Amino acid sequence: MGSAPPPLLSLPCHLPEVWTAELPLLPPIERFLLRGLMTAFGPLVSVEGAERLAGVPEPAIFALNHTTTFECLAVPAALHWLRQGRRLHFLIDWMYLHLPAVGWLMRRSLPVPVYGKPQRWRLGEHHRRTQARRPVVDACLERLAAGGSLGIFPEGTRNRLPGHLLPGRPGLGEIVLRSTVPVVPVGLRFPAAERLGRPPRFGRIVLAIGEPLAFAAERADAAGLSGDARRTHARQIVAGVMADLAHLSGKRTTAGRPRLSPSRLATERRP
Repeated sequence: MGSAPPPLLSLPCHLPEVWTAELPLLPPIERFLLRGLMTAFGPLVSVEGAERLAGVPEPAIFALNHTTTFECLAVPAALHWLRQGRRLHFLIDWMYLHLPAVGWLMRRSLPVPVYGKPQRWRLGEHHRRTQARRPVVDACLERLAAGGSLGIFPEGTRNRLPGHLLPGRPGLGEIVLRSTVPVVPVGLRFPAAERLGRPPRFGRIVLAIGEPLAFAAERADAAGLSGDARRTHARQIVAGVMADLAHLSGKRTTAGRPRLSPSRLATERRP
């Protein structure tokens, strides 16, 4: 018989509990905004495996599957709350940061803008091309070096397929190889998807926190390599993360799990 799934934790939904909780790591404005987001979205979010966050060092990379626009506000708010206000810098398409109200709200979390996609009607195209000259991998590594944790959707876009993940982007593998931080897979599931046959655009959501992945062996094997050999190791890392995301989100990957399973942080800590 398989092991029982981790218990589900419901996030706080009573106003006194939300508005009196101490969040000393956030400035006053961000503290107020997080409480407002939790008031709106907290009742819709449940968490599986929340206890695993206690053993995650700072900084770390949180990798999540991506389904809806709704997640872009609800999930970062939930993770900030679970991490007691510790900042999590998400990679976000640059155009969303310029939207009225929502863009201002997203900018308060100090995200990492991604300039790969042109805006509709080519507005701000000169600005986008100028900023795109700086590789986003370098921007991520600078955040990690400064002690900030990252939130990444490795599928790279919203994926409305009910049963499959999109292939993971290779940039995640390169960030892992050029850093020493663990990767925490976080699978997102919509309970209504099974009844509807597709993920809803808005509704109850489960965050399934996976075991942190250390990737120490993969980093050691890739040391000193370049070109295709290094890219092969980066792809193995991404495939390992996507395999865990598939398990946590209840979906399937487009490729099989790599023969070498990613080393887990818990394993690395054993004497």
